[in-house]
Amino acid sequence: MVMQDKGLLHNRWLHIGILVLVVLLAYSKLFNGGFITWDDPEYVINNTDIRSFDLTLWFSSFYVGNYQPLTMLSYAIDFAIGGVEPTVYHITNILFHAANAVLVWWFVEKISGNKIIALFVALLFALHPTQTESVSWIAERKNVLYGFFFLLSLIQYVAHVSGKKGGFLLVIVFGVLSMLCKAAAISLPFALFAVDVWMKRPLNQKRVWLEKIPLFIIAAVIAYVGIQAQASGAFLNAHGDHTSWDTIVFAGYAYVQYIVQLLVPVKLSVIYPYPPQVEAVHVLSLVIAVGIFLSAIWAYRKQRYIWCGGIVFYTANIAIVLQFVQFGEALMADRYLYIACLGIWLPVVYYLYSWASKFSKQWLAIAGLSVMSVTAFAMTYQRNDIWLSEHSFWSSVVATFPNSSVAQNSLGGVFLKEGDYNNALQHVNQAIETDANNYKAWYNKGVILLRQNNANAALEALNKSIGINEYPKALFTRALLYQQVGKPLQALLDVDKVIAQEPENARAYYIKADCLEQQGNLQNAIDNYTKAIAYQGDDPLFYMRRGIAYAKTSQTVAALTDLSQAIQLNDKNAAAWYWRGMVKYRTNQSPCADLQQAAQLGSKEAIGAMQELCK
Repeated sequence: MVMQDKGLLHNRWLHIGILVLVVLLAYSKLFNGGFITWDDPEYVINNTDIRSFDLTLWFSSFYVGNYQPLTMLSYAIDFAIGGVEPTVYHITNILFHAANAVLVWWFVEKISGNKIIALFVALLFALHPTQTESVSWIAERKNVLYGFFFLLSLIQYVAHVSGKKGGFLLVIVFGVLSMLCKAAAISLPFALFAVDVWMKRPLNQKRVWLEKIPLFIIAAVIAYVGIQAQASGAFLNAHGDHTSWDTIVFAGYAYVQYIVQLLVPVKLSVIYPYPPQVEAVHVLSLVIAVGIFLSAIWAYRKQRYIWCGGIVFYTANIAIVLQFVQFGEALMADRYLYIACLGIWLPVVYYLYSWASKFSKQWLAIAGLSVMSVTAFAMTYQRNDIWLSEHSFWSSVVATFPNSSVAQNSLGGVFLKEGDYNNALQHVNQAIETDANNYKAWYNKGVILLRQNNANAALEALNKSIGINEYPKALFTRALLYQQVGKPLQALLDVDKVIAQEPENARAYYIKADCLEQQGNLQNAIDNYTKAIAYQGDDPLFYMRRGIAYAKTSQTVAALTDLSQAIQLNDKNAAAWYWRGMVKYRTNQSPCADLQQAAQLGSKEAIGAMQELCK
């Protein structure tokens, strides 16, 4: 190990202050950042589960194909503080990342015995641009949160190996907490072997293996639950057309490419699509990956423990995301490097500093590592621009990977929201051209064509989407289209499929109720309006339509109650004023004030009724 030096440059509190300060500065743009449509709505904006504290619900639910009850708790705390104000969520992510940088310093200082090495490993961890995906993306809260407990578990394990009594219980506690934030923490018991190597612990001792059994058992349970979560979100086997050879080759390519991205962070992207086919560069990468792994065995035999432990640590944390079990739509993601990068940075910094120390040129290593850190800071500060708006976010992916069907469709969705239908259609068509089975792109195309008043072409696009995947949004939109053209039977078939997939979809119950009302099935219509209100009790339209249905069935007291509630929620609703006036008339009350209000809001029916009833 490198000997620890003395002096101000090696002051612990100075290092901690530097780490916290540079993280806050590097991510300062996010104080004005917002949400993006990539998972943020599902986790925060539209997630009613975080609007109250319900541990039972979080521990028994999956969210966007993940099991992460403690992450949902953190969102609930943020919601209690600031509702859906994005700055609150960004600040939480940044603070956890700053805390993790400090924990990395603590951990590496214990491993290396050198504060300078600890400082630069922590700086590269904190400032590398690949980390922006974990910190700047609100939906990736799980990464900074699981990293926090993961690092605490590693630190406690070092204490345990060093002879501190009772330390291993905390290793397990922090490990479990980490796994409850993100299933990726199942790598922990494997990563602990890297710590054993770094601490020069004999691996042939039974205790080294037996003590980890509880963590392996817990990790196996979490892994099973995680696979069920991925399956529930239809994320598993997204590329089932790949052969076993393809899977192995692409895994080797990703293993090497992640290291390349750390050392040469160019062409970074939030999505790295699968290559269309296996090429020579992928096979070569597999050979290199095997060589890197074998070098760990050589390093262990040669007592190069920092190198060996680094490869073991990196491999333990990256192996579970190399798509051996295929999930999601991308081959790689920067966020998977959040903890794994330590397996690369520790050997890099350690050997650079050790080499310089041999020649009493520590200043040379410090200068070089400082340049790396400043460069990383600048790249991270600049890269955070893409997280400030959806437009910049998806434009950056399209610029890097123009053949990404996911990115082209998502950018088309941004233009759709902005009302720029021509550009929206251009990008969505590009997505379909790249991948004709992109059902979300066909859905977006249907919506765009509807906005352009091309109902027939819209229906054709929606049919294409549903033919590939019975996507609830496409089914709902087609049901809405059928409802509007007076085809309630077809609409009911679609909306029932939506409800089967999304049993708490209030709008689906509303459409179903409207179709039933069109058929004259008023009592069933009322029942479905009631379900819509149960799941979304702040929509005045639901109350108004149920009130009208009550009026049609002569349930005047209930009708007046609902219509009054609709007016309370939206006093600019002319139809609600008109119908309440007419119900009042039926119950021998004066309708004139309500009809007058409706007339002032533009209701022609109210004007006619006033002429007849309010003479």
